[in-house]
Amino acid sequence: MKIIRAPLRISLFGGGTDLDPFCSKYGSTIISFAINRYMYLTWNPRPTGGCRLSYSTVEELDTLKDAEHTLVRETARTFGIDEPCTLTIVSDVPKGTGLGSSSALAVCLVKLARGSLASGLGAVARAAKIESACSRAGWQDYLPAVFGRFNTYHIPGGWVLPAEGFLTLLPSHLSDLISTHGLLLYTGATRKADDVLPSWQKSESQLHQIKALADEVAEHINGLSPRDLGIYLNLTWELKRSIPGVTTPVLNRQYALAMIKGALGGKLCGAGSGGCWFFLVPPDARERVKQALGLREIPFQIAEKGVETWEL
Repeated sequence: MKIIRAPLRISLFGGGTDLDPFCSKYGSTIISFAINRYMYLTWNPRPTGGCRLSYSTVEELDTLKDAEHTLVRETARTFGIDEPCTLTIVSDVPKGTGLGSSSALAVCLVKLARGSLASGLGAVARAAKIESACSRAGWQDYLPAVFGRFNTYHIPGGWVLPAEGFLTLLPSHLSDLISTHGLLLYTGATRKADDVLPSWQKSESQLHQIKALADEVAEHINGLSPRDLGIYLNLTWELKRSIPGVTTPVLNRQYALAMIKGALGGKLCGAGSGGCWFFLVPPDARERVKQALGLREIPFQIAEKGVETWEL
């Protein structure tokens, strides 16, 4: 039996600039952290033959190469998965939350298929290859799933993958800040990123401004206070909400109410249009914001490790 898990993520700054063609032309700066909410994949040999694939539905198959699940099918066809087997996919959160669950699953699948060959940037490249065959995706979601922690990533323009040294681990006092001020709330509305991402790719002006803010934060982040980070989050949100399809009147009201009740700044995780809110909130305003919005909290901590594998 093999058990593989990869952490989900919250991206604070730079989201959207990791999409091509923008990223390949101009590069991207991403500031994000992995959280201790996970995508899990288990593999068991199946002595009776055939394959059983279990996720929100169950598929009984002769081979995983014929699976309806697109990521599993592409992994089996591209890299191969040992068969016959029982393959089970479980997530801590629903799909469409904006926390990078599909990309975390892609990382789990390439780790299953390629083992030790799927590590570091190799795992990022292989996961991106699988997911790009199924849907639109940027680079940022694979990075926390592989590397974990709270990092700044600098992806240079003109490169298919960033060079070694592209990752900067942020100091512990910033992780402590996220632990004391971070609030993750589930809106209850899920969405397909593919429905929103085309608008991002057409919004080059906003993407340049989002990248400039991310670069500025990255340069000064070690000395920024919670209020400073909140101001930058708010500036980024104002840019993000101007992209068609990213927000709704309901979401706009939720953000405004959170700010009135004491939030310092926030963002909608992922491509937008639903999913999860992340807010920076002083501890004494935390319950006030939660009660005002009436949304379910997803407790989290920063995950120190990326994708992990156990064999039993």
